[in-house]
Amino acid sequence: MTEPHDPIRDLVQRAHEQDTDRVEFDPHAGLADLQRRQLVDHDPAPRGDPGRGVHSYAAAHHKTIMAVDIAGYNDPRRTMAHRLVIHDGFWKIMRTAFADAGIPWDALFRENTGDGVMIHLPTEVAKADLVAELPERMLAELRRYNEVHAAEANVRLRMALHAGEVYQGSHGTISDATSHAFRLLDAPEVKVALKESKAVLALVVSNTFYQDVVRADPAADTLPYRRIPIENKETKTEAWLRLLGAANDVPVSVSNRGDRVAFPALIDALLAVPCVRSPESRKLLLEMFPRREIADIVPYHAEDRLHVIALARACLRFDGGLVDLLNTVRAIEPESPQVIALAATIGKWVELHAPPTRGSAPPRLLGSSGAPPPTA
Repeated sequence: MTEPHDPIRDLVQRAHEQDTDRVEFDPHAGLADLQRRQLVDHDPAPRGDPGRGVHSYAAAHHKTIMAVDIAGYNDPRRTMAHRLVIHDGFWKIMRTAFADAGIPWDALFRENTGDGVMIHLPTEVAKADLVAELPERMLAELRRYNEVHAAEANVRLRMALHAGEVYQGSHGTISDATSHAFRLLDAPEVKVALKESKAVLALVVSNTFYQDVVRADPAADTLPYRRIPIENKETKTEAWLRLLGAANDVPVSVSNRGDRVAFPALIDALLAVPCVRSPESRKLLLEMFPRREIADIVPYHAEDRLHVIALARACLRFDGGLVDLLNTVRAIEPESPQVIALAATIGKWVELHAPPTRGSAPPRLLGSSGAPPPTA
């Protein structure tokens, strides 16, 4: 009698024929044998390792965990066309906000959740810098996006921040801390607070994250946060909520930090100049830049805005970097209206962030001829 055909057993048989080291192959075990082999293959300990068998899983790593969700993504008023626009807009908002905050997008571990993202941030990204910088950058990008899109394609976000141990499994990460972040993100209390407000961003942080990070750093600005109870599935705890973009949003965190208001304006002024906006002339600008220690550290981005953001941030790391950038722009495009506007923006930035010492004159932004630039 002919033995019935078993495709799984055939698959295992072919795998064995390609790897003769698998001497324990049992053709009659079928799927069970294949599954057992997969578990062995994903054992993180190499064969012959004296520590093999002590731990059956990799060591955990402490991570800052961010979970972000698009509010009302499946609202019936949204068509598939709307959701496609929202999807592309969301990822651009995230990439640009992280770039504005000086956090390399490519350094992040990201998992697409369909209507949002889960991010693990490397230890090099300070938690305090994250809460002090990123929410305002995200708010700015959300406002820019929503201003030019229909109401059905507008984006409002919920964002949760937590920190804890993360394990790497064979098919993704495993972490109680990540689960806790998503419990905060999906809590009814957070959803209702965002829905009943006119805010575009709801930031919720765990109680430990608030105590250890937000409250510990004055730059994080605790004033806009309020404590809320959280009850979601098995999680019953307290967290801290901040709503950004609402009419009653506390403005102190913005008005006292001129750099967060001025930086997007600086980028817009740079992009308004044709020789900066064009990738070809921007390449020439970097070749002509007089200080190689600045030009050589500018990371390349295919998207124009992200590349210009990287250029501006590199200049800001060095004294006089913005003035050198302006003078190089003038060498390529002398005193166009856009360059004059850029000079005014850079002049305000320099005055705001590098006040002269007592008795010294403010820095002069020289024109291409060596004379002070004309006023608009």
